[in-house]
Parts: sequence; C-alpha cells; structure tokens
Amino acid sequence: MARARGHRVSTASLSRHETLRDDAVADAEDQSARNGRIFVHGTLIACLILQRFGAMPGGSALFISLPLFALLLGWGLASGIATLRPRGIALYFVFAACTLLSTLIALTTPDGRFGTSVPSIVAILVTYSFTLIGPSARFDRTTVFRLFLAYTRFIAAAGIVQWAVQFIGIRIFSFMVTVPALKPVLVEPQFNFNPILHYGSTILRSNGFFLLEPSMFSQTLVIAIVIDYFILGRVKYLPLYLIAYMLSFSGTGALSLALAVPFYACLSARNFGRVAGFAIAGVVALVLGSIVFPEQVGSMLSRTNELSYSGSSGYARFIGPFLPIAELSHEARILIGWGPGATERYLYFKEGTGNSIAKLITDYGAIGITAFLAMFAGTLWRRETAILSVLALTTFIIGGGYLLFTPMLVLLFLLCIWGGTTPGDAIRSAR
Repeated sequence: MARARGHRVSTASLSRHETLRDDAVADAEDQSARNGRIFVHGTLIACLILQRFGAMPGGSALFISLPLFALLLGWGLASGIATLRPRGIALYFVFAACTLLSTLIALTTPDGRFGTSVPSIVAILVTYSFTLIGPSARFDRTTVFRLFLAYTRFIAAAGIVQWAVQFIGIRIFSFMVTVPALKPVLVEPQFNFNPILHYGSTILRSNGFFLLEPSMFSQTLVIAIVIDYFILGRVKYLPLYLIAYMLSFSGTGALSLALAVPFYACLSARNFGRVAGFAIAGVVALVLGSIVFPEQVGSMLSRTNELSYSGSSGYARFIGPFLPIAELSHEARILIGWGPGATERYLYFKEGTGNSIAKLITDYGAIGITAFLAMFAGTLWRRETAILSVLALTTFIIGGGYLLFTPMLVLLFLLCIWGGTTPGDAIRSAR
C-alpha cells in the first residue's frame, strides 16, 4: 500500500514537472515570437516608413536605417533570435581582405589621376557587416514576408491616394516641402523630391508617400509581386501592386524583374511553367494598362531606348560609368583598382554617372568586384526563395547607386537572409 502511494506521489510529481517544463517552453516560444515581430516591424519602419530621414554630413546621405538596423541586430543577438552566420563571415572577410589590399596599395603607390577616401572603405565594410548576422532557430521566418507584404500594401494604397489627390490640390510628394521644419533631418535634397512626369508637366509621379523616389517605389512593389506570386503562390493583391506601379511611371522595377525572371526560369521545369504563366498575365496586364492608363504605359515604354542616347538617365547609369573603365582596362592596376573613393576622385569623373558595379571595379579592381559579388550573392542566396535572391542581385545592379543606399540594402538583407516560407525551429530541441 505504501509503495503504491509512493508511486502515485512520484507520478504526480513527475507530471507537475513536465507541465512546468512545457509551460516554460511555451513561454519561451511566445517571447521569441514577440521579439521576432518587434525586430521585423522595427526594420521595416527603418527602411520603408522612415526612408526619407537621416543626415547629410559632408554632403553624403547617412540614412537613419543604418544605425537603427545595427541596434536591432544587436538586440536580436542579445535576445537569442539572431546568430552569427559562418558562410557570411567567410565571404565577408574575403571581400574585406581584397578591399584592404587595394587600399594599402593606393596609399603607398598613389596614382596622380585618382584620389582616395578612407571613409569610403569604412562605410562599405560597416554596411555589409550586417550580412554576418542572421536568424537563429528561435526566429520565425514566416513573419518577415507576412509583415513586409502588409507594409507594402499600405504603401501601395498610400501611393495611389497620393497621386489621385494632387488633382484636387493636395500635393504631398516631399516632406521638406510640406513641412519645412523637417528639412534638417531629411535626406530628400539629394534625391528626386519633385518627381514631375516630364519637363513642363505639373503632374507628379507617385513615390508611395513614404519612399524617396518613384523608382524605389516601383522596385519595392516588384519585390512584393515576386513574393506573393512566385513564393507564396497568391494573386489576390496583384491588381493593387500593378495599379500603384503604373502611377510611379518608373521602369526600374520592371527592368529588375525582367532580368531576374529568365534566370529563375532556367533553374527548374516547374519554375519555367510559373514564369510562362506570369509572362502571359504580364502581357494581358500591359494591354489592359495601355487602355486604362495610356499615358503611364506610354511613358514607361518610351524609355526602352534610353541607352542609345547620352542625355538619358539610363545612359548615365549603365553606359557612362563604364566608359572610363574601358579606357583603363589595358592597365595592370585594373586587377586591384585605384583604391577607395577613386571613382568620384578620377580626373575625368562626371557627376550623375553613378553605378555600383563600375565603382567597385574602379576602386577595387577585377578581384574586388569578384569578391563582392560572391559575398553579396552568397549571403543572400536561399534555394527555397531563389527568385527573391536573384531579384535582389538585379535590383542592386539596376539601382545604380545602391552600393551604400542602406534603406534598400537593409530591406534586401531582411527579406533574403531572414525571410522564408517555414517557421523557425522555435526551441524544439528543448522538448
């Protein structure tokens, strides 16, 4: 009898212990989920909602997204939802070694045609050090796409309203014009804060209200289209994205997508089928758009031949920056480059010809650009979201001056490194 009673007491004690343990695990999972949502909300607010905010020390834009994301990453490490990424660390240090070698040679054997800037290399190494940190097993990756799409839909709707209400006299396309007191904390002066449709027009192109330029609005919308259609397999919100895109009058996002989709289609037969369906839907949307929005569609299609004349923005971004490289390509120094900041300090540099790839080649040479692309693509590549990884690369290239444009870089880091279609392991090992 006593033995049976003792057995019952032991069993009850064990049951209470298991209940307490399960409660502790559940509490830990709930806390990790809350921390994950806070991290994603904070990052999206920093790179989307507060995209216009920052400082301009020495004429260079320092976006608020840079320090805010750094703080969020530090908090993520402290709270256990973030961890160091071995592959990212290896790729980063290979690139860092190449840039430091180029810098050392530039400082010890200067070329009179070029100047150097040590802050330039510091800015690059600090910005891309964010790729060293990624989600731990406690982080729920599905939170990223869900919240990003919610923010983008809100911005898309705001962009449509923003464009429409200008015809009744309400024009809010620039924060510093609308609220001049904000000018000291805005980086708008360095960007197209007055995005008129064309010279002499009084109609302004939509920038999504919160974003700096229509081109950034178009690229954000394209990322949302890719996630919703190619990754999550949904079409419900595509009309919203497409209408908002038309009002941006920008071809940048479409060009990024056009370059990414063919590569993605070649990865598998299943991908090819989805791309074919998307292409058919795109043609239908283009036809309907040309009927409903003839001016918008015509404006975007008219820019397809920009590369053929030197006065266009397309020529300045994709042709002009590579002309000096072609002239310098016969020199041995092209292998290691002319040092940080050499692009902007070249004797024959022309303002307005910014291109991230051309800058990396000039500053750090063929070796440096190879190491950078390996780092960029390698740290953002995830097989289950391959189309997003490819789009991130084309967006970076097409963006022009995206080498240190931290709002877009932070967004790409968040989506490609932290996002996914399956939840994290959420402390399952403790069970």
